[in-house]
This record gives sequence, structure tokens and C-alpha cells, in this order.
Amino acid sequence: MFGSFCQTLIAAIVWMVANVVYLDMKRKGLRGFTRLAAFWAGTPTTWITFFAVREGTQPTFESHGGDDELLEAVRRDRALRSGTPEEPDPAHDDDSSRGGTG
Repeated sequence: MFGSFCQTLIAAIVWMVANVVYLDMKRKGLRGFTRLAAFWAGTPTTWITFFAVREGTQPTFESHGGDDELLEAVRRDRALRSGTPEEPDPAHDDDSSRGGTG
């Protein structure tokens, strides 16, 4: 009984992994033996993926250029929270921020 359960569990895990691998390879447009093996190990669900997913349709993500400013703000915030001294910012370098007169 326990052997049958383990065999069924392992088969289900292989079936799920095969479906994910086939889907990923089809979206990336990769071909080869691995894709063929994943297709047959994941059947019958991979037939749905075969017809529903177009070849090479993996989305590409583009950077919008605002990431550098956000990253700098996060670093500045972490430095302030940890109490470590931060390098002076030339954009805000005025005497009033240092308590000077003038």
C-alpha cells in the first residue's frame, strides 16, 4: 500500500514538472530532446499547451530608467536607518543643512 502511494506521488510530481518544463521551453522557443521528453511525460495536459501557447511568446521586460533613482533612495533610507554615515549629496550641499550661518 505504501509503495503504491509513493509510486503515485512520484508520478504526479514528474507529470507536473514535465508540464512546467514543456510550457517554459515552448514559451522560450527552445526545441530538442528535453522538450519532446517533457511533452510525452506530461501528456495529456501538454496537448492543451501545444495548441494554446504560441512558440516564443515569452514576455520581455523593459527598464523605464527610473530604477536608478529608486535604488539610490532605498540605499539612502537604509543608511539613515542603520545610523551609518552617508556620503554628502552634492545636490543638497548647503550651509543651512549643517547648521551653519550664512
